[in-house]
Amino acid sequence: MRNIKHMSAKIIYAYHSKTSCTSAVNVKQLYYCYSIADNLTLSFRCYHINYNMYAWYRQLHPPTGIENCLYCNFTSDTQKELVVSAGSQLTVYRLRRDLEVTCHYITAKVLKDKLEQVGSWQLYGNVCSMKVVRFVGAIKDSIVLSFKDAKLSIIEFDYSTREIKTSSLHYFEDDLFKDGATTKTTSPIVATDPENRCACMLLTPSSVAILPFRTRESAGGIDNDGTFGNRSPVLASYEIDLKEVDQSVQVVKDIQFLHGYYEPTLLILYESHRTWSGRIALRQDTCHIIAISLNVSEKLHPVIWSLGSLPFDCKYALAVPKPIGGVLLFASSSLIYLNQSVPPYAISMNCHTKTSTSFPLKYQQGLAITLDLSNAVFLSSECLLMSLRNGDLYVVTLIADSMRAVRNFRLEKAASSVLTTCITVLDGRFLFLGSRLGNSLLLKYTETARMEMAKEDVGLSEPAAKRKRLNTAAEWSAADMDDLEVYGRDINGPASSGQLLSYTFEVSDSITNISPCGYSELGEPALLSEEFTNQREANLELVVLSGKGKNGSLSVMQRTLKPQVVTTFQLPGCTDMWTVKGPHPSDEKDSEKGAEYHGFLILTREDSTLILETAKEIMEVEESGFCTSQTTVHCGNICLYEKNKLLCRYIVQVCVNGVWLMEGLKQIQHIPLELGSPIIKCSICDPYAMLLTGDGQVVLLTLKWDEDTDAGRLYCSNPSVQQNPQVDCLYLYRDVSGMFVTDADCGSVQAKKSTQVAAPKTDKNEPPTSTKDSSMTVDEEDELLYGMTGTSMESDRHSSTAGEAEDDPNTDDSEAPRKDATFWAIFLRSNRNVEIYSMPGLSLVYAIKSFSLGHRLLVDSSATLAYSGGESDKQSDGRYGNSPPVWEVMMTGMGYGASRPHLLARVGEELLVYEAFPYYSALERSRYKRTSLQIRFRKVDHGKLMLRIPKTYSEQDEKTTRREDGVSRLRAFTDIGGYAGVFVCGPYPHWLFMTLRGALRCHPMTVDGRVTCFVPFHNVNCPRGFLYFNGQGELRICFLPSHLQYDCDWPLRKIPLRSTPHFVKYCVEHKIYALISSVEQKCKEIPVMGQDGEKELEELEDVDGFVYPTVDQFRLELLSPVDWQFVPNTRFEFEQYEHVTCMCIAPLGNLAFQTTQRKYLVIGTANVFGEEMPSRGRILIFEIIEVVPEPGQPLTKNKLKKIYAEEQKGPVTALCGVEGNLLAAIGQKMFVWRLDDNNSLRGVAFVDTQIYTHLAFNFKEFAIIADIQKSITLLRYKDIYKTLSVVSRDVRPLEVYTAQLMVDGASLGFLASDREKNLILFVYNSSAIESHGGTRLLRRADFHVGAHINSMWRVCTVSTDSASGSVMEPYGRCQVTMFATLDGAIGEVLPLSEKVYRRLLMLQNSLTAGVPHVAGLNPKAFRTVRHERASLQNPSRNVLDGDLLWRFMSLSFHERQEFARKIGTTSDQILNDFMDIQRATCVM
Repeated sequence: MRNIKHMSAKIIYAYHSKTSCTSAVNVKQLYYCYSIADNLTLSFRCYHINYNMYAWYRQLHPPTGIENCLYCNFTSDTQKELVVSAGSQLTVYRLRRDLEVTCHYITAKVLKDKLEQVGSWQLYGNVCSMKVVRFVGAIKDSIVLSFKDAKLSIIEFDYSTREIKTSSLHYFEDDLFKDGATTKTTSPIVATDPENRCACMLLTPSSVAILPFRTRESAGGIDNDGTFGNRSPVLASYEIDLKEVDQSVQVVKDIQFLHGYYEPTLLILYESHRTWSGRIALRQDTCHIIAISLNVSEKLHPVIWSLGSLPFDCKYALAVPKPIGGVLLFASSSLIYLNQSVPPYAISMNCHTKTSTSFPLKYQQGLAITLDLSNAVFLSSECLLMSLRNGDLYVVTLIADSMRAVRNFRLEKAASSVLTTCITVLDGRFLFLGSRLGNSLLLKYTETARMEMAKEDVGLSEPAAKRKRLNTAAEWSAADMDDLEVYGRDINGPASSGQLLSYTFEVSDSITNISPCGYSELGEPALLSEEFTNQREANLELVVLSGKGKNGSLSVMQRTLKPQVVTTFQLPGCTDMWTVKGPHPSDEKDSEKGAEYHGFLILTREDSTLILETAKEIMEVEESGFCTSQTTVHCGNICLYEKNKLLCRYIVQVCVNGVWLMEGLKQIQHIPLELGSPIIKCSICDPYAMLLTGDGQVVLLTLKWDEDTDAGRLYCSNPSVQQNPQVDCLYLYRDVSGMFVTDADCGSVQAKKSTQVAAPKTDKNEPPTSTKDSSMTVDEEDELLYGMTGTSMESDRHSSTAGEAEDDPNTDDSEAPRKDATFWAIFLRSNRNVEIYSMPGLSLVYAIKSFSLGHRLLVDSSATLAYSGGESDKQSDGRYGNSPPVWEVMMTGMGYGASRPHLLARVGEELLVYEAFPYYSALERSRYKRTSLQIRFRKVDHGKLMLRIPKTYSEQDEKTTRREDGVSRLRAFTDIGGYAGVFVCGPYPHWLFMTLRGALRCHPMTVDGRVTCFVPFHNVNCPRGFLYFNGQGELRICFLPSHLQYDCDWPLRKIPLRSTPHFVKYCVEHKIYALISSVEQKCKEIPVMGQDGEKELEELEDVDGFVYPTVDQFRLELLSPVDWQFVPNTRFEFEQYEHVTCMCIAPLGNLAFQTTQRKYLVIGTANVFGEEMPSRGRILIFEIIEVVPEPGQPLTKNKLKKIYAEEQKGPVTALCGVEGNLLAAIGQKMFVWRLDDNNSLRGVAFVDTQIYTHLAFNFKEFAIIADIQKSITLLRYKDIYKTLSVVSRDVRPLEVYTAQLMVDGASLGFLASDREKNLILFVYNSSAIESHGGTRLLRRADFHVGAHINSMWRVCTVSTDSASGSVMEPYGRCQVTMFATLDGAIGEVLPLSEKVYRRLLMLQNSLTAGVPHVAGLNPKAFRTVRHERASLQNPSRNVLDGDLLWRFMSLSFHERQEFARKIGTTSDQILNDFMDIQRATCVM
């Protein structure tokens, strides 16, 4: 039986951020009325009792809280990468050095070091531990991953496919239940030998598994080529029972391999007897270490070193590298160095060690820190960095004598940073701090040698002066709200007897994190354009609370992109448009970037062209040299350069039968083209332009300088390109990445150059890349420390366009230096082949056969095409005649400096995205003896983008869509709001972004329906904006809202709070948020029970080195969504030791006015005094009122008015409104209160509950309450009889985290999440036998999410199609239940019909066995519901894994057909199911 008092004290801290009813006040949401009959069996009169409910689960936002990290040669043998894991997501970054980014502090460009994403993979399991190993003969590292249930996988990177492959799998789950064990609580810690001879994994509290690796001396050895051939690099594993090694081993705390031993030596830190801080008077110093030497060939493991009586609070061990060797033990209150051959040395971190341990420790004067939840890493063989639980960074120097024995420690506080969960050192003096509570940081540190004190004075160095941070040009992303405070020190001491190093840190980069997601709330966007306020669907935004202490923040997220509209024009009949610049550099430039404004806007119709001049006002041009009497095929700027300097810039207008060359409005050349077929396509790439006719003819135009006319002229040529099969589409591409080279030797040289550029610098005296501004103001210093600026995202925006400006003819090329570029032509032929030709000679250098099949990997087939001529192409045309058509192809450079070429194509009703990567195959080159591009293309899974037309489309809508296929829908841009990417036009428009972070971001824009055409627009009234036509023929001039960051999976704005947020509620009437937060304060007095039974405060003694406990001081504030600032003079401070446990906005009715209800802000609190004093609580009722704002402070129009605040007989732990009354959980009872005329609460009814109710939400006259141990209960309040009764409950124990409804039209279910990271669906069915007359809720579905869910909310599905306006079926009357996890992930649960469920279930089973999974993990095993203890109930399942099913989208055309054939359906039917789900859940 658990200690209830101790449990309730912990509950206040652990569950104060749990969610409650979140959907009661969501604006413009259509919530169905739940008409329920008036009978004791609760028969649903208007509900269909669905005995089985089926659901769809999918993760919409990946986890962001980083838990593990390491630095190794994973994807490349020449450059190391940073590998991080966040929950079930594995991501690889590479360090890009000296990138030119824009610094918003000094409005200039500086050189910074950034992390660029190489790849990201979702695993079917949470990574518990991660280590690196390099096998003998390998040129790259492998990674050892451990998972729950004693699973271990060794993965490596396949360079030929750019994917992860599994090299070894190990499974030890059967050993977890030895010796009568019934639970699996051991974390599978992994350790690897420094010499790469073996690995070890902790299985149970007293057993480990050993994985020997094949070495040169082991049996079989290696082959002549340095590899193992077909043999596995991992030998047979075996287990060691540590009780047989030492019978005192009870619980292993940590395992580490030691450095400098001939054989692998494993050090084990364990506890012989369990104890805790309240029992140290009787039992202390219970930790021990043993070091065993592993003879893996003979499976012998003798003990070579042991030591006992170590402090009981030892947490983990860290092996000290050579030449010192040994191990460091980190305890909560001490730091201990141990070595086999020298005496131990230990220091005390605080004064608590005087009573907690008998181990000899050296007391440190003035030091009062703790090492629990700390992380450490060695910067060198003598210095290590510690990150404490509060974010402080300490540098510890090991001072050794001539015999390499550590004689002293020196501690120096270096900085204060983010609260870390993992830490690693990167080459080139970089440090990575991974965090679950804040943004993960990349720090650059510099070390300086200085004379130090005498050895006898070496000890703690306290910071003497706080300086400004050294990285004055450090760039923070918009979500980067973590601080890095750097400390210096004064040296006042005698002459030193040796040199020590001092370290300083600066922030180079950060990775945005929204975890841990606590409370969530839906609200309205405050800055939404008026054009979108009257939409059919509600426009919502999600507010998520995350972080703790100084890392506390508020994340505002939107799933779809909503542009800011400047103005709208009615221009019906336009089919396409272009913006071009004038002939000469304009005097009007963007002051920030010096970019020229666009001069003209060209609009084309079916039979004419309209020319508009875009100055301060947009006006039609009456007379010009443009051709306005016919439709325009394409129009754009074409430039001519000489020695990287702009020589001239013209405008090219291409019509169906000719080309016009313009200089401004003046026509300087007209080229009539009578080709027998009209021109249908054009692509421009300075100084080339290529035309395509309807019958497949290709015409090349080249801009050259004419000395006679002293101007540029176009020269026309008809290149000798094979006409059969016909060319259907073309695109010109200018490559600046250096990847598109035809000579293999040149490719290798280029690769070496690129690695040299990216190679880390090891010069210790390397000068900093940023300069320090000596005239920095106080505001600038605060901005550096806290990142509190609205424009801090400008760094990543402009850095993504810095190297791409040359790739867009619409950018200012007069001042941007042009890189060495190569030109290429991409042809799409009628047989679905894609060919790449070099320019201007048009030599075939790359060919992709059957491109429309959408293979995962595209390789070069130009050699086979050359040898077989055209016959094979004709045959393949018939063979793949049923493959989807390819409408359009595009090649564009994305990422920083356009260094990552991407191939995009509209194939059928999908968008295929491929990324090019260099690949040199000596075998293929020697076989074909042909010059070709040394690249391959890897398919990129964009996940969200779906262009499929629904079945509800009318015939007219479908004709419109097909007619638009002739217009280019893929529009590349380089500077829209500082971002670069591609816009996808059509019925369902999307944005594709890629900044220097290197991750492809896809954001839908469904707010305005169909977009027929799109173009960038840079104007004095709309800087760095864009234009688009919607389906109603309206031309909108827009720009991207600058307050959001789009280089995230969802558009995001992160607001720093500098406090721990707990609850947030949105008031619909006043459009304002109420926020509950807390700040930690040192507790120097504790409450005790006095002799008279009253509370008294007893002061703690002020002892040197005493670590004071902290208490949370709670407060209530109003937050404006306009600028996300707190409303002045609205803060309400709660009493000391009073914790806010719940908050809701409840509609309460007054006794005098039974029919009217007003919404109040209701807060429940609990006093936490300790176990000796009874816990009480209060109910506080506030009303948000409007007053006359103060002059110059418009936010002060809202105030808080306290209506009621009275103490209750127990802690108030849950609140919600029911039938105009207040339902409150007080202690172990549920009370119903009525607000009377005197603004007092009067008790109406009550009912007894279980142990601790922490959640309550209502629907009509019913309420669901969740207990900490006893699952969920359904209550009902009858206002006529004033009775509150228990209708039904789940009788099985369940530690519920949160709960919410799942609505499927007329069916209703109750969704709950638990401590085991499961989602469980309950239903009420009184007619079922197992419900015992309706008194028990029935479990009808369960699913393992793999993350703790603390918050859920419901949103109505999208009922109408955004493009056609038709009603969407079959999810028009459903609600999607969404949730946020502690890992930073966001997911959805959607009810499904049985027909769809059965069809997709068969597909899910086929995909489980038919597609490879990263690390060999089984999706079915991972998604099966888990229980810590054995359960007598079988899993209900009935929930589909949408993450696995969505992999069907990334399969090739033939693979889809094969999977569909196996389950007896068609690929189109499955895609239609996915489309219906995607469109229905595309909310917010």
